[in-house]
Amino acid sequence: MGRAVVMRRRLRLPALAVAWLAATLWGCFDDRSRPTVPVLVDVTVLSDPAGAEIVLDGEALGTTTPATLTGVPAGPHRFLLELSAAPTQVFVWADTVIVPQEAVDTIDVALEGGCRFNCPLLVDRGRIRCLFNNFGDTCASVFFDLVPALEWPGTSGADYGAGGRLLVAAILDDDAGAQAGDTVATQVYELAWVGRYPVASGSSGRRQTEQLTYWASSLFSGASLLGLSVSETLVAVDSAGTEDVLFIQLKVQNISDDERYRDLYPSVPAGGYTFRELYLGVGLDADVGAAADDVGTFDPGLDLAFIYDADFSDVQLGDFAERPALVGLATVEPPAGATRRTLTLWRVTDDWDGEDRQDFAWRLLAGRLRSGDPIGDHPSPDIGHASDDLADYRITEAYGPLQLAPGDTIEMTVALVLAEPVAGTFTPGALVLPGDPTDPDRAILNVAADLRALAADLPVLWARYRP
Repeated sequence: MGRAVVMRRRLRLPALAVAWLAATLWGCFDDRSRPTVPVLVDVTVLSDPAGAEIVLDGEALGTTTPATLTGVPAGPHRFLLELSAAPTQVFVWADTVIVPQEAVDTIDVALEGGCRFNCPLLVDRGRIRCLFNNFGDTCASVFFDLVPALEWPGTSGADYGAGGRLLVAAILDDDAGAQAGDTVATQVYELAWVGRYPVASGSSGRRQTEQLTYWASSLFSGASLLGLSVSETLVAVDSAGTEDVLFIQLKVQNISDDERYRDLYPSVPAGGYTFRELYLGVGLDADVGAAADDVGTFDPGLDLAFIYDADFSDVQLGDFAERPALVGLATVEPPAGATRRTLTLWRVTDDWDGEDRQDFAWRLLAGRLRSGDPIGDHPSPDIGHASDDLADYRITEAYGPLQLAPGDTIEMTVALVLAEPVAGTFTPGALVLPGDPTDPDRAILNVAADLRALAADLPVLWARYRP
C-alpha cells in the first residue's frame, strides 16, 4: 500500500537534459492522434480524529473520513479535510498531495484547530466559572472579549484571570541531531499549543469534567517548543468544601516520533528526540481587579502560590471591592520522579514571548535565576523569584528535572483555588505586603487562612472526586 507524498519540492534538471528528454519523448510519441489516458488511482483517506469532510481540488465530495476515493487521476491534487464540532470547534488539514501511479494510495494525517477566541466552552459546576479554549488556554480572559474568563463567585461579574496554561522548558538530548543541546520552551501568551480533538464533556452527580487535547505548535512562534501532546482534564464539583476549587489534571506525552506530527512540523528529526532537564508547571496570570497593584507570594509547606490585591481594595470587583479574593495555584499530585520544586513569580515585563529567551524561561522554571536576568533569585532552593513590589504578576509551581523520551508520559495535577480574605485581619486600603516566603509569622498568612485551609484539603478532595 503506497503513501501519498506531500508536494514540498520540485524536480530541477539541467537545460541540456531537458532538451534531450523532450526530443526523446517526441520521437517515441509522435502519433498526435493518440489520446492521453490518465492513470486512475484509488485513494484511502484517513484522519485523526475521524469524521472529517473531504474536499478534493475545491469540490466537496459529500463523504467523511475514513473513506476510499475511486478513480482519482494520478498527479498533484489539493486536499482539504475539515471536522466541525459544536460549539464552534473546527479542525482542519490541507495540503497539495502527489498521488502516485499505484493501485491503492493512502493519506493518513492529523487534524489541528478548534476554537481559540470567544469560545463558549465553560466549566462552572462550583462557584468558579472558567472559560477555556482548545489551544491550552484555561481561565484566560485575554482570549474572551468583555467576558470574565475566571469569574468568582458564580455570576458576580468579578474577573480574576488574564491567562493560564501549561509551561514547559527543557534541553534537547543527544538524539536531536543538529538541535542537540538546544534549550526549548513554550510561550506565555503567544500560540504555543493547538487543539487536536473536540472537547469531551462529562457530568456525574455534582461533578463536571471537561477533557481537552492539544499538542505543541510553531504556527505562530517558530521559537516555541515542539514535540509534546497534552491531555488536560478540568474537574469542578458543586459540593460544600469543593465549590471554590478547579482541579486541572495534565498528561504530557512526547510524540516527537509521530510521523503525522512530523508531517506538520518537519523540523523535528526522524525518530523524534528526548527532552532532558525538563521542568513543567501551570502558569497563572491572575489579575485581581486592576493588575498593576497586585502582589504574589507562597506557602511552601502547602505547595501553594497565590496572588492578591496588595491593599485589598479595587473598585473593579463590584460587591467584592473591599474584600477581593486571593487567587491560588496549588499542587495536588506532583509528577513522579521530580526531585526539585520551584515556587516562583515574574512580572508582565518578564514574559519571554516573541524573543529568543528560552534560556531565561528554563532558568525561571528550574529556579536557577542568575546575575543578568531581569529578576533575582531567592536564597531558598524551593523559591525562585519573590518580591514585595506591586506589579502585574504571573505565578507557577514547576517540577523537574525530568527526562522524557519519545512515547513517555508525565502526569501531574494542580488546583486553582479562590477564597475571601479573613475578616478582621486586614483593612481595605492598607497595604499587606508578602514578606519573605520562608517567614511563618507573616501577616499575609493570617489574611489567607481560608485559602490555605482549602489548599490543605486538596489531596482528600481529589481522592474523592477525581474521574
